[in-house]
Amino acid sequence: MKQLTRTISIFTILLFLNSADGLAQQASEKVYWMVTVEVSLGNLAEYHKFNSQEMKPLMEKHGYKPVATWQTIVGDIEEVIFVAEFKNMTAYHKARHSLLGSEEWKSTGKKLDEFSKSIKTRFLSAAPYSKLK
Repeated sequence: MKQLTRTISIFTILLFLNSADGLAQQASEKVYWMVTVEVSLGNLAEYHKFNSQEMKPLMEKHGYKPVATWQTIVGDIEEVIFVAEFKNMTAYHKARHSLLGSEEWKSTGKKLDEFSKSIKTRFLSAAPYSKLK
């Protein structure tokens, strides 16, 4: 868990340092945070229960606005993808700091580590012709 938190912190700092270049690519100020969690097939049902009952409500409590959650059905079928919307990068950083600093995250983060084989994140901006703006 400490490694994940450290990696996210380093990524956040690098993102701030390169924010001028990143903003030039954004079609709007809104940002979308996408996380892909790889979960063993045998744990998928339990992971979905954990995600819907614990993880998602905790994220919403700290400022994440869920857009969608998907599960891959062809190809890498152990992937669960979650997308959240934020007004801007500042709102994301505020929500992330709040979540990772919360007392609830200590136990929820450990459970997430137990379920996940890998976690990948990305920041997205809606394309000019997207319905999400």
